This record gives sequence, C-alpha cells and structure tokens, in this order.
Amino acid sequence: MASFVSALMNARKKTKDKIDYSERGKEILAILRKYDYDDGLTPQMIVDILQDLGPTFVKLGQIASTHTDMLPQEYCEALGALRSSVAPMDSETVHAQIEKHLGKPANEIFQFFDDKPLGAASIGQVHKAELEDGTVVAVKVRRPGVVETVAQDFALIERILTTAEKLSGSKDGTMDLMTMVTELEQTSKIELDFTNEARNLDRFYKNNEGREGVKSPKCYDDLTNEAILVEDFVSGPEVGETDYVESLSDEERDRLGNLLADNYVNQILVDGFYHADPHAGNVLLVDDGIEWIDFGMMGTVTTKQRQTLLDLVTALVKHDAYGLKRTVLQIAKPRGPIDHGALLATCEDMTNQFADTDLESFDTGDLLSSITSGLEDEGYDIDPFLTNLGRGLITIEGTVKALSPRVNIMDCMTRHINTGFDPDSLQRMVERLVMKGVQGVDDMAGLPTKAVETLDMLQKSQLKVGGDVGADAKTIKAAKYLVRNIVIAIMACSLFLGACVLCMAGSSSGTGTGSALTGAGFAFGAVGFIAMVYMFFTVKGDK
Repeated sequence: MASFVSALMNARKKTKDKIDYSERGKEILAILRKYDYDDGLTPQMIVDILQDLGPTFVKLGQIASTHTDMLPQEYCEALGALRSSVAPMDSETVHAQIEKHLGKPANEIFQFFDDKPLGAASIGQVHKAELEDGTVVAVKVRRPGVVETVAQDFALIERILTTAEKLSGSKDGTMDLMTMVTELEQTSKIELDFTNEARNLDRFYKNNEGREGVKSPKCYDDLTNEAILVEDFVSGPEVGETDYVESLSDEERDRLGNLLADNYVNQILVDGFYHADPHAGNVLLVDDGIEWIDFGMMGTVTTKQRQTLLDLVTALVKHDAYGLKRTVLQIAKPRGPIDHGALLATCEDMTNQFADTDLESFDTGDLLSSITSGLEDEGYDIDPFLTNLGRGLITIEGTVKALSPRVNIMDCMTRHINTGFDPDSLQRMVERLVMKGVQGVDDMAGLPTKAVETLDMLQKSQLKVGGDVGADAKTIKAAKYLVRNIVIAIMACSLFLGACVLCMAGSSSGTGTGSALTGAGFAFGAVGFIAMVYMFFTVKGDK
C-alpha cells in the first residue's frame, strides 16, 4: 500500500510540475489525429478513441454510458461495451507483472495458468488459473504504468477545466464536470490498489456467509497485493444474458429476482456495506441462486444514514412535509441562507407527488433521484452517501427487472422493514415495539414543534398566509383547553411508557430494581388517562 501511494503521489507531483504535460499531450493529440471526423463521430468511433486514450478516458466513457438523459441511446449502448471490451494485455506483459509483484514466475505459483484472459478492463484483466492443491482461481493482473498514466490524465483534465473556467470567466458548466472528475479520481485511486478490493471481498464474503442462495468469491490474501488479486473462480450465466434468463419459467425468474432484491436491501439496511456497481454483468446465476462478482466499487451506509433513509421513506408514506423538511436538513447543505418557506413548499410538492400512489409501486432509485434533483434545483448540496446510494439503487433496479419485471425494490424494502426479524436479537424487537408507542407520543409532541417552525417562518417573512386571521374569546378559550389536554396526554403517555421501560429493565436484570418508580409511573399514568376520559365526556363544546 505504501509503495502504491508513493508511486501515485510522485506521478501526481511530476504532473503538477508540468514535466509530463507535453509528452502526454502529444500522445493524446496523436491518437485523435488517427481518426477521420469529416462525417461526424459515430458511437463506435468514440469507443475506439476512448480505448486508445487509455484507462482514465475508458472510465469516463463507462460513466457517460449510464447518462441516458444526456446522450442518445445508441451512444450509451456503445459506451456500455467499454465495461468488458477493452483490448487485453499480451501474455508476456501479464507474466512480467506476476513475477514482479509476487516474486516468482507464474509457473512456480500456479499448477496451471491460462494465458487467454477471461476478460479485460481499463485497469487490468482476469485469467483462469489453478493452485497447487487443485483449487481453481481467478487472477486479476493490473496493467503496468496505469497508476502514473491515470494520475497524469486527471491532472491534465483538471488543468483544461481550470483554463476553460478562466477563459469563460464563469464556473457554470465546468463545476459539474470538475465535481465528476474529482469524484472519479478518488474512485480510481481506490480501484487501482487491489488490496482495497481484497478487503471488500473479505467483508462481503463474511456478511453473506450463511445466507441461502447468495454467494461471493473468497480472496486468497497470501497471493494478493496492490497489483495482483487472486480469488475463487466462479462461472455461470450473467443476469444480462437475455436468452438464458428468458428460458427460465416465470416462477423461477420471480424467485431469483426476489432473492437478488432482498439481498441488496439486506446489504443496505442490515450490513451497511453494499455493491455500488450492481449491473447485470456483475451478478451470476449459479446453483439455484446468485453469485456476486467484481468488488472494486462498494458503498457504505452508517447506522445514522440508514435511519435517515428510513425517515425519508416514512415521511413520504405519511405525507408529512414537516417531517420530510427536518430530514432533508440532515442530508442537504444549503448554498446560501435557508428559505424555510420555500423548502417546506418543495417538501409539500414531494409528498403530494406520491399522495395518491401506492409507494411500493415506485422505483426506489427514481424516488431518491426525485428528492435529490428537487433539492439541488432549490440550491442544496446533497450528502454524497444519498447520491451514491441512489445510483446503486437505479442500477440494481435495472438488473432485477432483467430477471423479473414483476419484482420491485421498494416492495422488498417495505417487506424487510415490516417483517424483518433476527431471532438472535429479541432485545431489538422489544425496543422497536416500545419505539412504536413512543412514535405516537412523538406525533402528538410534533404539533407544538410544527407550530413553532411555522411561527419562525412567519417571523422571518418566509411564509405567506392568505386571508384574515382573528380570534374571539371563545376561540382562545377552546385553544387553551386543547393545549391543556395535549400536555396532560403527553405526560400520561410518557409516564406510562417510562414505567414500561423500567419494568422491562427490572425483569431483564432479575433484580426488581425500580419497582417503586414503576408503580408510581403506572399510577400517575392511569390518573392522567382517567382525567382525560372524564374531561372528554363531561365538557361541553359550547362552553
């Protein structure tokens, strides 16, 4: 790892010092002059140019292939081939890389090594091999010089964008490109070091070990380093092989689609570690189940972020614009002063969008995309975790639909939330039951909060109120009565729930600790409840 970082930093330093700009620039110009543009750029010509330009531009092409909103479909389809149709290295280069980074020739490490690659990508390629004990493995070999080339290319691209910004005198247009390039640069640094993928393999393997029908390769750490990765060899038809998938019965396609969707939801909501590039070529159909491959791009979701995701969905389901607004402010950073009135209006538009629709029929990725795009249009920067997760969900939805158009990720997520149960985590289940009761109190307590937020917006002139607002003595008396009842209800519920928690704590410890407090809580809670019932049936509405 240290040598990798050192090589990358040295290469980047040289590029920043303009040592290699002329050489790499001339190389790029020479490649571009090879092609005839008189009749325009065909999709295949663009693919060929990007392949000749090298791994950085191939990666840019791969990203562009997913932007059907920006490019015609035929161009996206052609660029999509860059995922697997990159020109391979020759066998001499591959063997030289193995000996350089593993310290021995391939024939001294492997009982068999197939010189014909299984597949080639912009960073490296994969070969089938066999260990001395007969284990069949896949050997991923990094291209020589790719670290330095990628560093030079990114520095050159950043310099071009910076120059374009200075010449135009505006950041419009270049900011989005610069953000994408910076993000891609960080991703490429991770992908170029195979030890990162090895850690991903190990973590993913352990997370899914024991899950029926879900597999992933095991990594051989003693034969893995920054430039060589050795893992179990797996084979089987890809989800993207349409002819094979269509040969399956509808029942089998539904079963596999649900298995894939449920597993991806588990990766997000249970593991907090998910496959960030779940396209149809990265999921194989094997042994009555699925097997994941290619772990160069992974995503993480913290416990807090998982709760935020659930809060977003819950607010939309409940059509709670105020709740959505509070959640949004946890994941979105305003580029200027917050206009609470405008933000609330945006959140109301979002909740209204799904008000008359069964949420389970929506694509989860489109749902998140709708939220993020709406907020970005209003001048908010979205937490990258939500953007990255949205990309993964949009991709997995396409993969699931390729298996079965009848399976929906949102439906699986809702089912997981409603029925998910870990038999080894009874305590968590009890906590959830208690929290459902607390949620009822929270909804009542939220009324004053919403009132305060609304008053705050009125004070700042961020909310307009139509019509005349007036109140006579009778109305004021009714309002006071309502507020008093709400306070008594909150206190009674709080005492009752607190007594429940103390009771469970005492019973779990076996000591009976807090029995007096428990009894007092139940007693006062009961008194409050009786008082509420009495006032409800005795007070008259005209008083």
